[in-house]
Amino acid sequence: MSADTQSHEHHIVPVRTYFATLIALMVLMGLTVGVYFIDLPGLGGFLTGTVVNQTVALIIAIIKALLVIMIFMGVKWSTPLTKLWVAAGFVTFSLMFFILVDYGTRREYEPVPAWDKAGESATPRGFPPGSQSVPSNNINLRPRG
Repeated sequence: MSADTQSHEHHIVPVRTYFATLIALMVLMGLTVGVYFIDLPGLGGFLTGTVVNQTVALIIAIIKALLVIMIFMGVKWSTPLTKLWVAAGFVTFSLMFFILVDYGTRREYEPVPAWDKAGESATPRGFPPGSQSVPSNNINLRPRG
């Protein structure tokens, strides 16, 4: 047998592993629903009760996703290269999520300090406050929706 035609065997997963994973996913689903009905105490400052609830729910969701990826998709028994690609995809998706969250929480305009007096913006992302139409001097502004 040459190096190019190595035989790869499929890993046989016991049925009890699937049932244990299913039970774990159902328990975690119950915890996720419970987090929305129980008001967890805030930690002061920015970490209000709602932020803590959402953070706990997000952590539970990540655990559920990892269970599905590792057990149901068989990554737990895959080659190290497959595990590397799965980890890279997970990290890339997480970075995309955080970048989009960051973009969505920005102010409408981000003025450059030298332009503050002129009232202009370096990167306009919409119409100026109180304006209903595109300013005639800037053809690059388009409505968001």
